[in-house]
Amino acid sequence: MNYATILAMMAALLTIGCTPEHAASYDAPAIDTNDQPSREITGVLEELEFSGSILVGKKEEIILRQAVNAWPTEDVQPVNSDTRFPIASMTKSFTASLVLQLVDEGKLDLDQSLEELLPDFETPYARDVPLRHLLQNRSGIPHYVDIPGWFDNEVKRSFTDESFMDTLEALELRFRPGSDYLYSNVNYYLLARIIDRHAGTGYEDYLRSQILDPLGLDRTGQIYQDEIDLAANYFRSEDGGYEIIPITNPVLFRGTASMYSTVDDLSAWGQAVLNGDLLSETGRKEAFNPEAPMAWTVTQMTIGSGEPTEVIFYNGRLIGYLSLVLLLPEQDGVIVVLNNNTVGYENLLTIASTLAEEYFSEPT
Repeated sequence: MNYATILAMMAALLTIGCTPEHAASYDAPAIDTNDQPSREITGVLEELEFSGSILVGKKEEIILRQAVNAWPTEDVQPVNSDTRFPIASMTKSFTASLVLQLVDEGKLDLDQSLEELLPDFETPYARDVPLRHLLQNRSGIPHYVDIPGWFDNEVKRSFTDESFMDTLEALELRFRPGSDYLYSNVNYYLLARIIDRHAGTGYEDYLRSQILDPLGLDRTGQIYQDEIDLAANYFRSEDGGYEIIPITNPVLFRGTASMYSTVDDLSAWGQAVLNGDLLSETGRKEAFNPEAPMAWTVTQMTIGSGEPTEVIFYNGRLIGYLSLVLLLPEQDGVIVVLNNNTVGYENLLTIASTLAEEYFSEPT
């Protein structure tokens, strides 16, 4: 993948509300060699001072599974290929799939209004926001960062389900629904509430019955629900150092950035998406419409010296954690990168591009 392609994908990441960060210097990583990567891949991981897990799969076969520990902290459990990481906004890809399954079943319609779907959410604009605009982040409803005091952890801790909904109801539209794009966690928090109301069971149970259990994703779940060990998160502070910071009141991210997973589970998830196992053809067309996709980003990239090829990807960021799943439909390939030391999105894409060229470029 050339630098122009990385820049284009970076632009897509910025569009969906993510910004690049840079890592400080520290000792070379210790690599958990479940499989042997090439010298080039190892060199990139060392140069970028990466900590986390990577996986490459093709046609449901795991080609590379790798764990890297790059931060010398003696009292922290090192990551391995089975370590669970928060996947942050990648949660939205699961939530979108659940909503589209309900559409496939006739329980929801993409043109139904928020007022009809969630009558307890009392706002003057609810009748003007259809379900499809929530899924596309084109509703005009603001992002969490517009909540007064959002970056104060004490404010986050103080929220109950009821007071948080009251706060969301007080937010004013940023633009007329459907007229623009604005990345917003509120959209997907409300979608989880819509699932509660229309699926016949709660969001968490519906997720498990429709996706996690059928796909065998037994190391994937909700941060706020399960008592499990997660990879330590090394969040870069303003002075350039790193600190481990707990996730505050994670239920506020329900449906939007609340899940954890592993490289293997996310590989299986990506392969199911590629295979079309979860949605009807109509649902897939809605989800992966390049002009207005639902949760995912659909674009093109050049691998090696070949022609541009379609890629579908999604990513996440949450206080030190970064995640990326890159799908290559024409190659039937899946690349997963999970990071726990704030390596930065540009570097995450550099790793993904190196893996794509190593395993999916056409021979010259």
